[in-house]
Amino acid sequence: MRVIERILLGDPDIQAFTRRTGSELGFAATAPNTGDFTVLLKPQGERHASVYEVIDRVRGAAEAQAPAVQVEFVQLMQDVIGDLAGSPEPVELKLFSREQATAERTAEAVAKAIEPITGLVDLFNGVQGTNPEVRVALDPVRVSRLGLTVAEVEAQARAALFGAEAGAAREPDRLVPIRVRLPDSVRLAPAVVSRVPIVGPGGWLPLADIGSLSDTGGASELRRENLRPYVAVTGRTSGRSLGSVMRDVRRALRQVALPPGVTLEVGGQYASQQASFRELLGILALAVGAVMLVLVAQFNGFRGPLAIILAVPLGLTGALAMLALTGVPFNVSSFMGLILLVGLIVKNGILLLDAAHHASDAGESTPDALAHAGRVRLRPILMTTVCTIAGLLPLSLGLGAGAELQRPLALAVIGGLLISTLVTLLIVPVLLEALRDLEARGGSVRPGQPAGEGV
Repeated sequence: MRVIERILLGDPDIQAFTRRTGSELGFAATAPNTGDFTVLLKPQGERHASVYEVIDRVRGAAEAQAPAVQVEFVQLMQDVIGDLAGSPEPVELKLFSREQATAERTAEAVAKAIEPITGLVDLFNGVQGTNPEVRVALDPVRVSRLGLTVAEVEAQARAALFGAEAGAAREPDRLVPIRVRLPDSVRLAPAVVSRVPIVGPGGWLPLADIGSLSDTGGASELRRENLRPYVAVTGRTSGRSLGSVMRDVRRALRQVALPPGVTLEVGGQYASQQASFRELLGILALAVGAVMLVLVAQFNGFRGPLAIILAVPLGLTGALAMLALTGVPFNVSSFMGLILLVGLIVKNGILLLDAAHHASDAGESTPDALAHAGRVRLRPILMTTVCTIAGLLPLSLGLGAGAELQRPLALAVIGGLLISTLVTLLIVPVLLEALRDLEARGGSVRPGQPAGEGV
């Protein structure tokens, strides 16, 4: 831990940090050989690197100077959200098997196969190691020769290794219990168990002479999901999107032959993301359907609303193009931006279609009515679009603490509005004329016919 402390102290972009050894956010629920660092970076104006660059820099130094430590780097809020969602790791490959040893060997092979993948960091094969455990099987005959019982031998061995209560020391406000045991330099030695002296009326013998000792260390952690034991290979991403990393992971897994009785399932944030995408896709379809019903009821027809709805997919391409241009991955936040875009795109189409209907009802021909609607509604459409973009601009730049979480949503909406505005002003009129929406209303006139006499 002090090695990692020196790394953090030497980084110019780190302002302060705290360390807890033996307890993480779960406190007593975690193992004593784990801990966490909470690192506070300097304000953005006082440092020259982003949070991801600092993480990559510290990760490289920790792997070089403390190779025996399994270190995981994650932003605090991201980790809390992942824990609440039940999928704290972005990449998680679950290997189910009834035999723990077989699952662990397979996990090591899987981790070795995906280790070279670019952008996959903090890889852990899921093998926690074994708990040190020595089992002593006492021989009752040998124990009786010392004039002792098995329980008395167990009490002496436990007192020597773990200590025995020997009274209490009185303090002004409380009693402090006293425990007597062998010094740590002796009791923690690997072979001390066999040499623990057992004293009885018939003499004394080392513990190994009155029983057999065997190393029975078992797995230190057992995981189950739906009552099925499994070992999880986990990792995180850096510099690449989760989807692109998982494509490479799936490609690498084709080269790994799973032993009989072992099954592999993909979990973690990737599985949750895919489930969220499927649910949001259904919500997007429901949103488009609900908007279509409202438009049909509002305009008493199907052709005009259909022209507006057809502009929605064209506007969504602008959101995807903006995300690709800025290098921001497509995630749940940006998907929510697409759902928000449905209403914004339809709003501009409603302004244009309503003006075209009024002009057509006044006796103008279809081309003249569409041109008139474009001139009249150009300013309101541009004003609302510019105001929305201006409001989302600070969020799209990622200014302020925590703004990066919603940056994909802002970029998706801005890109979609830029393209959808052009689509509304240039393509929607073409669709309205192609679908003959104004003629279907019966409000336009034929060439040469006086205004107001249209059927």
